[in-house]
Amino acid sequence: MGSRRTGTAAAIAILLIGVAVAGAWLVIAPSIFGTSSPALTGPLAQAGLAPPAAAGVADPAPVVGSFQLAQPRDPFRPLITESSPAGTEGGGTGTYEPSGTRIRLVAITDVGGVLRATVEVDSTSYDVGEGEAFGGSYMVVSLDTDGGVFLYGDNAFELSVGQEILK
Repeated sequence: MGSRRTGTAAAIAILLIGVAVAGAWLVIAPSIFGTSSPALTGPLAQAGLAPPAAAGVADPAPVVGSFQLAQPRDPFRPLITESSPAGTEGGGTGTYEPSGTRIRLVAITDVGGVLRATVEVDSTSYDVGEGEAFGGSYMVVSLDTDGGVFLYGDNAFELSVGQEILK
């Protein structure tokens, strides 16, 4: 029984080798010997094909040798650097003045054990303590020695001494 199995395996191996050689011959032979027979035989070959100019085929578009038309961009390199020229074309002065109300915490002082904040709202100075309103719709929520929490309407924001914010 073991010799029968070996004989079958050998026959299959020879058959597979033969198929591989025949396939290689079909692929390689035309490039070695060339083809002497026309590509089409029978009724299609006798009908003939129209030349490309008569069929209205446009000239093919030129193919670019490299498909990478632009250089790759480094995602970690900043787009704007310190040495980049400022875009001052168009007659602008190059300065930007943002709109809004400027709020700046100038200082926090301790007056008799109570912290007081000096706050500027659009260059108008206010001396306020916790719970006091100033500048229209602003209010001091809490103060500590280096900053404070303020309300603008329903929105809370925090400022440190010397910090400025636009609202």
